[in-house]
Amino acid sequence: MCVASKKAGWIPLKAGSVVDVVAPGFRPTDAEAESGIRFLESWGLKPRVPKDLFGKDVLSSNSDQARARQLIKALESPSSDAVWCLRGGYGSIRLVPFLMKMKKPKRMKPILGLSDITTLQQFVLKRWGWSSLQTPLLDRLGRIVSPELAMSESGKMRPLPIAEEVTELRSILFGEKTTIRHEGLKPLGKTRGGGASKTLVKGVMAGGNLLTYASANGTAIHPDTSGQILYFEDVGERGYRVDRWLVQMAQAGILSRKTKAIVFGEFMEGNEPQGGSLVGDVLARFTKEWADVNKVPVYSGILSGHGQHQRVVPIGTQATLDPKTGVLEIETGVGLGGGRRISPTMGPIK
Repeated sequence: MCVASKKAGWIPLKAGSVVDVVAPGFRPTDAEAESGIRFLESWGLKPRVPKDLFGKDVLSSNSDQARARQLIKALESPSSDAVWCLRGGYGSIRLVPFLMKMKKPKRMKPILGLSDITTLQQFVLKRWGWSSLQTPLLDRLGRIVSPELAMSESGKMRPLPIAEEVTELRSILFGEKTTIRHEGLKPLGKTRGGGASKTLVKGVMAGGNLLTYASANGTAIHPDTSGQILYFEDVGERGYRVDRWLVQMAQAGILSRKTKAIVFGEFMEGNEPQGGSLVGDVLARFTKEWADVNKVPVYSGILSGHGQHQRVVPIGTQATLDPKTGVLEIETGVGLGGGRRISPTMGPIK
């Protein structure tokens, strides 16, 4: 597996930075897309949107060929500093065969988003050693400038971004924060990491949306979790489906004794037909029957997922879990030296 180098990093954003906007999954409404673009402009960024961003497709925002072409152009462009996804849903895994034909671009840039975007973040980590950031998608951030969009067509109120989390996101992207701390994590099993001495658990952060990540099993981006701390969240998945993905990954060898730790975020809207959720019980059983047996520590409590909270979770960077305090500290992936551009062979460039 290709692991992100500690000497490499993406360039922090600044006023005037170009951000390529892509829609690799489902199509947002025109109003959601426009509001997401306006959000980027409110930060002084310059969104760059393909003229043919949307088109006809059975499921996704455009044909596979069009979505792949737009994404590849964004990844290869020397004039943009980030690639931000409009919406999740489904579609990214259909682009992997196109991405496999690419040569590694000359400089790293983060892919921003979550949910279905987990596939793209897994691809750039495994193939190129790039880090990414699990962040809110642009359709959600657009509700900041257009609060009325929080009301769905069905009359359901959708979450508005939390101000403190948006401020934290900006400070990370603009290179003001080089690490993020997730505090208050709770152990789910007997294995708490570090053996009897309870030393720090260190590894590369990976994972994302559980269903999307597990769907890479057997594909060109089949996960290898050796030396990794995995993060998982999901939405709309009942207990038996969450159990299915975890058991499948364990039986496929994706999860193993070489996995450093697993930390769970939020699991939303997975109630049983008769009411109530079994996800908590499923995670507890998985911890007891698999994680404790294989001595892989499992924690819960990351405030991120598809619900109200969507704090940043870097992917492909170094992370440290303190089993004594329940603190997970993750490097953001920004270039070393306070955000200076990094050359993989020459070191920091002032």
